[in-house]
Amino acid sequence: MSTRPATVIAFLHGGSHAQLATLADPALAPYRIRPVHVRTGTFDALAEAEVIVVSDRLRTDLLTPWADTILATLDRGATVIVFGENAAGTWLPGLREQTRPTVFWWWRTGEDHRLRLCAPGHSAWEFFAHRAVVWHYHGVLEPPEGAVSLVDLHTEDGARDGSILYIDETSTAGRLLVTTMDPVYHHGSGFMPGATQMLYSTLYWATGGRGKTC
Repeated sequence: MSTRPATVIAFLHGGSHAQLATLADPALAPYRIRPVHVRTGTFDALAEAEVIVVSDRLRTDLLTPWADTILATLDRGATVIVFGENAAGTWLPGLREQTRPTVFWWWRTGEDHRLRLCAPGHSAWEFFAHRAVVWHYHGVLEPPEGAVSLVDLHTEDGARDGSILYIDETSTAGRLLVTTMDPVYHHGSGFMPGATQMLYSTLYWATGGRGKTC
């Protein structure tokens, strides 16, 4: 059986219960994820990473010092994933972010979640199912020019309000996926349909299926 090295994945986290539970998930073991603590880790820990996962819900004051290093990895061609509630609009160039009320339990109440899938021909849809990307959000994004929104939030009257998930493959030499969803928190906490699918699908997309070593 031929073997190939696993993609080097750095997981920037803050040591919360949900983040540690996610890192301990046996289903993620084949990815050989390298944890990097946002408080005690060093910038050099990201130097060899081909994929950087910025876990959701990090403290802004602890995350911001990492911004230049994360952006530098994009410039050298890495893939960066920024999950939700990380004030991405304050440190990712060209991005605007606004908070929005979250429709938590639309599948129980019958409310319209007002999320609409976009760019049906984009290659990312080979990795993401509907259930993985329509479940939750914490605000809307207005991506930089050239980025592709995969999921938009619409207002009650049907107008586009902004993106909750986009991929930028034009602004830098790398790939950037940004979302206002927070799958690590919900996966690690053991609730919210779709969060686990989102987390797994994003890692699979980022590695192109190269998590396993054989």
